[in-house]
Amino acid sequence: MTTERSNGARVAGLVLLLCLPLALLLANLYVVATPLFIRTEYARASFPRAQLFDDDERLSLAEATLHYLRSGEDLEYLRDLRSQGQQVYNQREIQHLVDVKAVMNAAFAVQAVAVLLCLAALLWLWRRKDTRSSAWQWFYRGCLLLFVSLLTVGVVAYFSFDVFFVFFHRVFFSGDTWLFAYTDTLIQLFPVQFWMDATWTLALLAVGESVLLGALSWLVYRRQIGRAGK
Repeated sequence: MTTERSNGARVAGLVLLLCLPLALLLANLYVVATPLFIRTEYARASFPRAQLFDDDERLSLAEATLHYLRSGEDLEYLRDLRSQGQQVYNQREIQHLVDVKAVMNAAFAVQAVAVLLCLAALLWLWRRKDTRSSAWQWFYRGCLLLFVSLLTVGVVAYFSFDVFFVFFHRVFFSGDTWLFAYTDTLIQLFPVQFWMDATWTLALLAVGESVLLGALSWLVYRRQIGRAGK
């Protein structure tokens, strides 16, 4: 293999290593950011009940809020939400939801770009016989990186979710617009338990994916190395 090809294969491998964890982890937003996830959470007997809304209205408002986050609706949509003739969200909550929508859209965009870069890297490595086995090797390494990263963050979150929660918000949100009273609508609809469950769902799905795909890619890699040695 020439130096140019070797460098190209190394760059493609590094792209796969760094982008695969993002592609897998953020793909699970499509599971969590859904009405089904909200309904599943609300149906759990241990899930905190709302004091300001009955079950039907709470679900309706939560799904409407998710619709805002996943659609092209502007903030007027949030201002128009009503409960007993009163505006559901105050200005502080509306601003936070605007910020959340920006972060979510960025996450979905990053996931899409990561998938495209992973595909490009795989195609680059797969197009030549002498680099095909390394495609599986880099794929395995990417899964391993995701697994180790999630394990590390998971240990921190398990023993101190509050610290993890605050750190996350300070990184992705400016100011203190994410701090709310227990009686605010956002907390009534999405209490801390909801975010804990969402976080663990994202993490556990990604762990399962990294283990399954990592084991598969490792087995294929070893099999190809074995064939090459014969």
